[in-house]
Amino acid sequence: MFAMFNAMGVAVALIPVLNRLAFRFGVVAKPGPDRPHATATPLLGGVAIMAGFALAIWLFGSSIAVPNLRLAWMLTFAALLFAVGLVDDIVELRPRVKLFAQVVIIVLFAAWGPQLDLLPYHWMNVALTIFWLLTTTNAFNLIDGFDGLAAGVGILSALSVAAIACLHGHQATMIAAASLAGALGGFLLFNLPPASTFMGDEGALSVGLILGILSIQASHNGVGSWPARFAVPMLIVMVPILDIVTVTMTRLATGAPVSRRGLDHSHHRLFRLGLTGARATATLAALQAIASGCAIFLTVIPGYEVVLMIPYIAIMFALVALFLMDRSFATESPGLTVDLPVVARFLLSAGYKRRVVEVMLDLMLACAAFSGAMLIRFEFEVPPRVVAEMLTTLPAVLLATCTAFVLTGVYKGIWRYSGVAEAVRFAASAMIAGGLTWGLSSLSDFAIPRAACLVFVILLFNLLLATRWSFHVFDRIVRMLASSGHRIVIVGADARGQAAVMHLFNARNSGAGNSGSDLIGVIDDDSFKRGKLFHGYPVLGSISAIEEIFQRTAFDEILIAQQDLRGAQLDSLRSFAIERGLDLRQFSLDVTDISAPRGNDRPAAIAFNAAALAHKG
Repeated sequence: MFAMFNAMGVAVALIPVLNRLAFRFGVVAKPGPDRPHATATPLLGGVAIMAGFALAIWLFGSSIAVPNLRLAWMLTFAALLFAVGLVDDIVELRPRVKLFAQVVIIVLFAAWGPQLDLLPYHWMNVALTIFWLLTTTNAFNLIDGFDGLAAGVGILSALSVAAIACLHGHQATMIAAASLAGALGGFLLFNLPPASTFMGDEGALSVGLILGILSIQASHNGVGSWPARFAVPMLIVMVPILDIVTVTMTRLATGAPVSRRGLDHSHHRLFRLGLTGARATATLAALQAIASGCAIFLTVIPGYEVVLMIPYIAIMFALVALFLMDRSFATESPGLTVDLPVVARFLLSAGYKRRVVEVMLDLMLACAAFSGAMLIRFEFEVPPRVVAEMLTTLPAVLLATCTAFVLTGVYKGIWRYSGVAEAVRFAASAMIAGGLTWGLSSLSDFAIPRAACLVFVILLFNLLLATRWSFHVFDRIVRMLASSGHRIVIVGADARGQAAVMHLFNARNSGAGNSGSDLIGVIDDDSFKRGKLFHGYPVLGSISAIEEIFQRTAFDEILIAQQDLRGAQLDSLRSFAIERGLDLRQFSLDVTDISAPRGNDRPAAIAFNAAALAHKG
């Protein structure tokens, strides 16, 4: 705690001085497409972060009973990368030059510093460590796009490392992580929107390297199981890793250069979905908090139980990544894109046509359902012997599940449009998978109990529903968090009202029509419906109470979906819209025969629109 507050105090004291120096020497970020600030902003916040971090380590690292040279190694190489970033902020280095400097510094560190120990040979672990540190360094730099985002995520990551080190008695790692969290906390006070300072490349690159090193050390602090050592580092920096993975994959799939600057990062995607910068930052920080909690959890449970928990954690974050990737094709179907390079065509074919990603996710579902069934069967105390036997039976479970999914046509559906028919198919596939699993396991050394097979069927069905409907859930959460400034109420809580709700939902997802509108509720004269939820939206009251409803929750547009309104009701809505200056529109759902000759028929069209009844009175 002393180290953390010391680092925070140093950062808070230095930033005002550094801001004045930045303006004097022109080390500022000028407004631009990726910098929405109206004025130039100082770029020397990283100097304060590193100064607070270094001073805290120097003061409190020396108090450790057993000296640890890892702190000195970490500080030295972070300082070298800090210097590269500072030069880039001042004179703007070429990307190749900056990347070359990063590679040299990280290779030197990996040769003597702590390394990932996941592979059987030392040289493999060194290569993996270099790749990991390059990834975390640049991933953290890339999320530094909104005020408070990089600092907030960094604080949560550092605190999770400090908690892991504290639980396992590793003082050096704990002091380093607490110092970094404190320095970032002091910087965050000046980086909250509207930010008065940025950390710059000197701060983002060095902090990314430090977090990568700390994540390696944290993986050594747990109970020592291989799955935990693999999962913990990724969970500690989950938000930056998710961002760099989604950006890289979607750029490859759309034929865009991977190395270019762009506005397609996770925070930009959330912003385009209607979230404000502050809400996008809070959403990603909450996601990192969940990941950090999972990392701490995996280091305190026995290694054999980690094997049973990892599938659930992997599914959760894989769904978030898939949702963010899918946003790249919200307005243009992947099958309609043309003139793409070979790599892009291969990725789109594998992901959307061949459903390779979906199959991989379903393998995780089978693992999760199997693990959950055995956890419930043994009351969450599965003996290590049983876990080992489960792993020998797992290939049979995966084979049975994939066979059942193919036989029942699970891969014929489209996630975004999953409905009741798909739910019935999921139930059938889960039952067939359970029967095949029980049959195959009875031929092996580990026969799965019938009760466990029944639980496996139930869990598999629910996991299928959860994954296929996850995009609907994420869309609903995004709509709840989004703020467009244009608010709509629908008149009519009936079948046509349902169609109107879906029309607005699809328009928002596709970026067309009323894509910038928020539906706040439904108006209906049926008193039994008042206070109920209509497709997740409240029934606010009757048409006669529209004045009272407007006073409670203001709106900008009235969309009439109900078809049997009386003339007096339409007149009252029109008068209210004119008086308040609101949009009044009629939702129309028509199908017209276009096979008849045009001259003898009304204008041929198939319409599914919201036609204007009156506009601004």
